[in-house]
Amino acid sequence: MGTATGCEVIAASIAAAGIRYVFTTSTPRLEPLLEALRAHPFIELVEARNESAATVMGDGYVRRSRRLAAVLTDDNGAALSQVSGVTNAWADKIPLLSLSLCARGEPDHGKGFDRYRFDQGAVFQPVTLWRSRLDSIADAPRALEEAVKQAVSYKMGPTHLDIPFDLLAAEVEDEALPSRGPFEEKRVEAVRLAGDREAVERATALIADARRPLLFLGGGVHASGAHEEARLFAERFGIPVATSMAGIGTLPADHELSLGSPSYTAGEAFHVAIKEADVVIAVGVSFSGLEGFGLLPLWSGRIRFVHVDISPFQIGLNVQPHAPILGDARTVMAQLAASLEERGFSGGSGWDAWRARLRGLKRGRAKRLARNAAGDWPRIHQGRFAQEIGRFTGRDDLLMVIDGGNTPLYGAMYAPPVAPGQVFFPFGMSALGGGIPYAVGVQLASPDRRVLLATGDGSFMYNVQELETIKRLDLPIIIAVNNDSAWNMIKAMQDSLFERNYVGTCLPDLDYARIAEGFGLAAERVTRAEEIAPAYERALASGGPALIDVVTDSTNIPDSLLSFFLVEFEGALGGLDPLRLARSLWLMRDIGPRRMLYLAAYVRKALLRINPMSRAGGGR
Repeated sequence: MGTATGCEVIAASIAAAGIRYVFTTSTPRLEPLLEALRAHPFIELVEARNESAATVMGDGYVRRSRRLAAVLTDDNGAALSQVSGVTNAWADKIPLLSLSLCARGEPDHGKGFDRYRFDQGAVFQPVTLWRSRLDSIADAPRALEEAVKQAVSYKMGPTHLDIPFDLLAAEVEDEALPSRGPFEEKRVEAVRLAGDREAVERATALIADARRPLLFLGGGVHASGAHEEARLFAERFGIPVATSMAGIGTLPADHELSLGSPSYTAGEAFHVAIKEADVVIAVGVSFSGLEGFGLLPLWSGRIRFVHVDISPFQIGLNVQPHAPILGDARTVMAQLAASLEERGFSGGSGWDAWRARLRGLKRGRAKRLARNAAGDWPRIHQGRFAQEIGRFTGRDDLLMVIDGGNTPLYGAMYAPPVAPGQVFFPFGMSALGGGIPYAVGVQLASPDRRVLLATGDGSFMYNVQELETIKRLDLPIIIAVNNDSAWNMIKAMQDSLFERNYVGTCLPDLDYARIAEGFGLAAERVTRAEEIAPAYERALASGGPALIDVVTDSTNIPDSLLSFFLVEFEGALGGLDPLRLARSLWLMRDIGPRRMLYLAAYVRKALLRINPMSRAGGGR
């Protein structure tokens, strides 16, 4: 009988738990464990340039593949660098395993003798479903198994395990090793929890009595794989459909029942729907700030909500539902459909006019957006940027990752309809700047597909060092940078509300193509819209990773940003000086009458809901 090192036991335990991909960074203390992971025939070790990026890579891999992954770091600051990525996984209920080395012994709470010996696991307590610490190397197989079990429980989310670094050098008998194989990646399967029968009946009654219903689909529909059930439910009963930002792609934007783009980016169709609907069936929706929290001032206070979610912590968090249903999206939607059909219900008699009105608003907005992007602008309009890269997504069956502030807004407003699971954006927390590592995780999960990352120039610089990882792994990722030399989401507020008192929002005019070339990527800069498509073809022809730096017009403001102002920056708006607002609007006159009229149309049609033609189905 032989012996095995602690490193070999941990590597074998990770494999036995069904985890193939481990994302990490190299440090001297971690190196023996990394060697054991590299030597294991099942495990794929991906080394990033920093720990924050490694965590986001793991998140992206899990979301796309629906298989487990782990992130592994050293202790102290290295472990704490995981927290932003783990928090994002927690907010979006992604079962990511967080592993880190830690010091041996009890925490030195007084920070006297050993200031590095602190309770590392406690830092992860608010943003993980389960935490533990290995006491002996023999406990590793059981601990990894429990971490997986908790991560894929019905609530789903990240778990954390601390590994005292002295255990790596421990030696144990071979029998302490878990199964030697064959190994299989652990799939993330939705827990098919049915809704309470009485709750389903209450929801059924609300839907059957509705005069203007709205089906609101969120990220929980993706997690449940309930896309087909959602479509069939909407079509069977003729209910208009809105999606949250996290629910993008749950129903294609060109479907006749869809309001179009997700959330505010659907413009007047969304705003009229959430002000005039009397019953909203919200499925897998968190009601975050990206959707106005489901509350005033943007939503009607008279809506009766049916809220379906698998997490009990989500129901009642913002909106107070009249019919809360705890359960899996796919299962509960099937229950609701069956319950309505048992009543002989096939749709409300007055719903035709409601659908026609929302369709008219959707058509009118599409025309207005197209006219705005097609204008003769001094620099490339961001809407045109989104249109061009959107064409590649549809034509070449690309997977798309979106990163930034205004860049996701323009992408949602102007890109073509996307299929479920085609677009990825970490909506929960710490999303800004995660695009590059996120694209790495999505690409590794889909070796047969190419990934296109659309990112803002500011967000691009958060993890620019991971271009080296992309090049080293030779991943066929194409990056398109929306380069307007600004943190334009915030700059737009300083423009329109604070007399152009720019604080920290103006970025230098950097040539990101030259930066990418320094990392070995094929790259070029374009300054005219008609140059984007040829640049993309050259990026494809390069065969490897590539970057296109697209110089865009910083003066443009996505009209849906005005809705975000009302919610996300409520504190700033609440203390706004009317004279300052007047001066700000006066200073904005130099953006030109066309831009001002465009924004005024959004205020009138979406925020004030003055749309007389829409009642006749015109939607101008």
